[in-house]
Amino acid sequence: MREPVRDCDRLEHIIEAIDRVLQYSAGKTKIELTSDYMSFFGVVKNIEIVGEASYKLSKRFRQLHPDTPWDDITRMRHVLIHDYYQIDEDAVFYVIEDNLKPLRQQVARYLTETDWDEWEKNAVVINETAVHKNLIQTAERMKKRGYDTDEICKITGLNRDEIENL
Repeated sequence: MREPVRDCDRLEHIIEAIDRVLQYSAGKTKIELTSDYMSFFGVVKNIEIVGEASYKLSKRFRQLHPDTPWDDITRMRHVLIHDYYQIDEDAVFYVIEDNLKPLRQQVARYLTETDWDEWEKNAVVINETAVHKNLIQTAERMKKRGYDTDEICKITGLNRDEIENL
């Protein structure tokens, strides 16, 4: 589920996974890294984590930060997970060498620039609005099916005025 209140945690997961990739690959050539299976697959797993955490960010957060190639990051995760038997070592090494440090800088900036209290407060309002909208839709369907106002009030928790105005 893409919950805005979890966006901060997911960004922190991205930073942690990138740091592990950089640690596991530090000072290694592509041949050295790919020959060390534990390190290589530790790198792959953490790139998957970057992709999964990116995928789970709320749509709103991703839209507000279009400079980050969220869809590319997610696609990389899908390739690593679903095509695990044919991982392109060159592509993985390219990501390590060219993409992870700039991504880490962007994510670190998002973490410091975002007012997380405000973000979470807005997320709660958005969530409450969505829940209320769903209750209204349920009440509308119930009303069409012949439920009386008192029954709809009990089931949805909406007040009589809200139901009678539908």
